[in-house]
Amino acid sequence: MARTPRTGASVRPIAHLSLVDRVTDELHRAILNGDIKPGAAVSIVELCEQFDVSHIPVREALRRLESEGLVSLRPGRSALVASLSREDLSGIYRLRKIIEGDLVLRAMETMSEERLARAQVALDEYAEIEREPASLAAAHHAFHAAILDEVTGGVDRRVLEILWHSADRYLHLLMDNLDTAPETTRARIDEHRELLDLARAGQATELRDAWIAHLESTENALLAALESDPETHAAEA
Repeated sequence: MARTPRTGASVRPIAHLSLVDRVTDELHRAILNGDIKPGAAVSIVELCEQFDVSHIPVREALRRLESEGLVSLRPGRSALVASLSREDLSGIYRLRKIIEGDLVLRAMETMSEERLARAQVALDEYAEIEREPASLAAAHHAFHAAILDEVTGGVDRRVLEILWHSADRYLHLLMDNLDTAPETTRARIDEHRELLDLARAGQATELRDAWIAHLESTENALLAALESDPETHAAEA
């Protein structure tokens, strides 16, 4: 007796999904590092040739990056890498302050010694890293996640990951323009120590206010770096 074909969405082969993941990761790395410049048009045909793959995984990878706001697909066979702008950066941090401020208050209701210990480990690592964007971002996210993860639902997490990845792009591309004086670096580390001290003390409202102030401080530092970036001014000219 012949088997009746099953209905519903088909499952794509694992190998295909892995190929899409690899193309996405490489494009993501190239965009964050500035190997593919902000505002640049990328040809799908050329990407297929460089990766030695068909257009299917390349298009899927670009769709994923479009969902993160890193590129925009254009009619035809190309995509445009998102430019850096004050408006975009301010929008990222405006949403982060709203979402993370709410999550911090909820996180304090169930704060545990285990989460505080994870935050301390991440902070210690963050304090030891010198000017390497990917490692700095990873340790920074680990600190924030240790405090917030317990109350971060699926929707919150997806939105936060988009915002964090978008903020990371500015950190990567503007690292050379950031103020890296020892006292400035120490002040950034001290901001995180204050956050952890407030969490340990159970001061929820004070922690929320300090968290938002920390985000504002980071936003202002990146805005200043963006203002002094010659490539940004060249793109606006």
